[in-house]
Amino acid sequence: MIKYFSRNLHSDRLVLKHLVPNLQNAKMIYDVLKNENPKDYKYEPLVPRHVLPKSVKETLNMMNHYKDFEDKDGCVFYMFYNNEFIGVRKLCYFKEASTLKFSTVWLIRSARRKGFAKESFRLLEDIAFNKLKVNRISRVNIKENKDSEILAKNIGFILDGISRQPVFLDGHFYDLMIWSKLHTDYLKEHKK
Repeated sequence: MIKYFSRNLHSDRLVLKHLVPNLQNAKMIYDVLKNENPKDYKYEPLVPRHVLPKSVKETLNMMNHYKDFEDKDGCVFYMFYNNEFIGVRKLCYFKEASTLKFSTVWLIRSARRKGFAKESFRLLEDIAFNKLKVNRISRVNIKENKDSEILAKNIGFILDGISRQPVFLDGHFYDLMIWSKLHTDYLKEHKK
């Protein structure tokens, strides 16, 4: 991935780290995720089957899945607060379209509604627009995921439209909300 995203990043409260998929890191993540309620992750694509890992081995498989994503012009950050793992943020850079796509963000239950997703976004947005000089940042969310919709609005994304039922999860089709923020939108925000 591009050089600004190839190192660990820091905001006021967070450290966004790159982790090597190995047993030690998988155990550290699993020790947190084993206490989570799978129902809290209904819309989160943790692994291809959209379920929480049930062992260290499955956690390692999840990390390897993320590593495969990185090998295809993506970037995965593991989010830490007070040296504790709290979630994952995935991005994908499309150089020809001058677009950075925020693919995924998920947080453990105890880290939700504390501004961490917004804080991580602000850090990455600053790099995207000021260092990489991208023209556009995009993101999507399942329409029923109201927390994700609220986050998109709170961080200044504009709704481009709704794609009707392109996502099939757990026996149901879901609409997908498509959002974007342009460099000009970012400049207007920062003039205020």
